[in-house]
Amino acid sequence: MVNRLYNWTYRDVTNFLKDKGFSFFEQLKGSHESWIKFGDNGEPDRIVEVNFAHKSYPPKTLKIMIRQSGIDQKEWITWAGA
Repeated sequence: MVNRLYNWTYRDVTNFLKDKGFSFFEQLKGSHESWIKFGDNGEPDRIVEVNFAHKSYPPKTLKIMIRQSGIDQKEWITWAGA
């Protein structure tokens, strides 16, 4: 169960990104993926690098993905509590 910035899994992160308009873009080196969100003009707006992991992400790693997404951390926390 997600608790603020703890216990976020790959599935939690990708479900959140999908809800916010991101989609899978491409496979990167190893187990990393890039998720992209396009702007209103059709140009790429944001790219988030997500590492496929079987464990939950450390808060520091999650904060990097939050920063890349451009979505406020409070919105991530609110989504997790819903």
